[in-house]
Amino acid sequence: MYRPIRKGLTACLILLVVPLAASAQCYSLDSCVTLALKHNKQIEAAEWTVKKYEHNRKALYANFFPNIDAHAVGLYSTASSTATMDIASPIAWAMADKVQSMLPGLIKESAKEQLANRWTQKLSPLNPDISIKVKGMVSGNLQLQQPLYVGGKITAGYRMGKVGEQMARLGKSLAREEVILQVYDAYQLMVKAKELHLVAQKYDSLLLKLVHDVEKAIEQGMASRNEKLKVQVKKNEAELKLLEAENGILLARMNLCQLIGLPLITEIDVAAEDGIVPEECCIDRTATPYERTEAVLLDRQVELARQQVKLEQAARLPEVGIGLQVGVLDGLEFLDQRFFRHKPVATAMISVKMPIYHAGEVRHKVAAAKADLERQRVEREEYMEKMELELQQKANLLRETKLELQLRERHLEQCEENLRISRKSYDVGLESLSDLLTAQVLWQEAYANQAEARYKLKSRWIAWRKAAGRLKL
Repeated sequence: MYRPIRKGLTACLILLVVPLAASAQCYSLDSCVTLALKHNKQIEAAEWTVKKYEHNRKALYANFFPNIDAHAVGLYSTASSTATMDIASPIAWAMADKVQSMLPGLIKESAKEQLANRWTQKLSPLNPDISIKVKGMVSGNLQLQQPLYVGGKITAGYRMGKVGEQMARLGKSLAREEVILQVYDAYQLMVKAKELHLVAQKYDSLLLKLVHDVEKAIEQGMASRNEKLKVQVKKNEAELKLLEAENGILLARMNLCQLIGLPLITEIDVAAEDGIVPEECCIDRTATPYERTEAVLLDRQVELARQQVKLEQAARLPEVGIGLQVGVLDGLEFLDQRFFRHKPVATAMISVKMPIYHAGEVRHKVAAAKADLERQRVEREEYMEKMELELQQKANLLRETKLELQLRERHLEQCEENLRISRKSYDVGLESLSDLLTAQVLWQEAYANQAEARYKLKSRWIAWRKAAGRLKL
């Protein structure tokens, strides 16, 4: 009852899987990389970061040009003031001085003062009242400001903006490289899963044929039931391995779909070859980590710190700027007469600022910026040494894996030959069933180890290329 149920379930599984496999779209490695770069969120975020720093750089570049602003002011007020103008007193004193000059012997200083005060009282009704009213005033100005020299602040700031934009672009390149590395690994993982599935299928087919042969031998009285049970145990193990291989393909497919931006349940397939030939996985001894994006990013960080020093040093230097303002003024009443009726006004100025004493603030800021510059240089040297060590480690692993693959392929050839000889010897009765089963197990393990070694070689080849700065699309 067990075998018919199992065979029925296997048949149903085949009917379900085969149509899906037939309808699965096949993707090449390049197409997977292209899709991943298009749909990756980190790359999209890095692109927006690049745009941000690009606009920042353009904003800093605008500081080289003059600023032109327009100002308009409208004012209405009920404030007013009235004052009396004293014209009687000057007239009276002038008349007193004239009389004294005409009669110097008769008019003394005391008499002149009395005459002036008397005449001032007589003429006081003639003093006029003066009114001042604000009412409505309108002012419009067009202002231009242009810095001539600010100690290099504008230049240093603009260069820092350029370095920031370059660092943002390098960050995007670094994100792209990480995505490419992940897609390469996921693609090769699926290729390995398919190879392991093929190995499991071949192993299951060998055991299925052996089951039929043993059953025929039992019918002819040439084999015992115990031998059939031995083969059946191995057949069960092969079915389990086949299921594990199918699950491996499923997980590898879901992982690849997630990376290239497709739904996880999408049925896709990959080409048997991914464009990486093991024989071409050679190490270039002239490779250095200085070509890596990380190395260039470290150089940009040092340059950014150098420009920060220049920016702080600019605070010690004078600042010179010019300004020009033209406008129109309208308003203000005086003696019931309106002044500044559409009166054009022009103003020009030049400003000079010279720092004299700030209690050592600028000096300490410059020293702090220089210390940060030295820190960036030291960290760059440390990271470069680590990247050189990483490159050597990747090269060693790649050489070891190449040798491992050669040994695995040689071992597979030996196991294939051993299986062929064991099969012939078993067919003619010169070898036991246990020996044949052992030969089949050794062949299956050698085949799986060879597929694993090919996957390791390709993964480590890509890892070495990234460590050497040669992982480009």
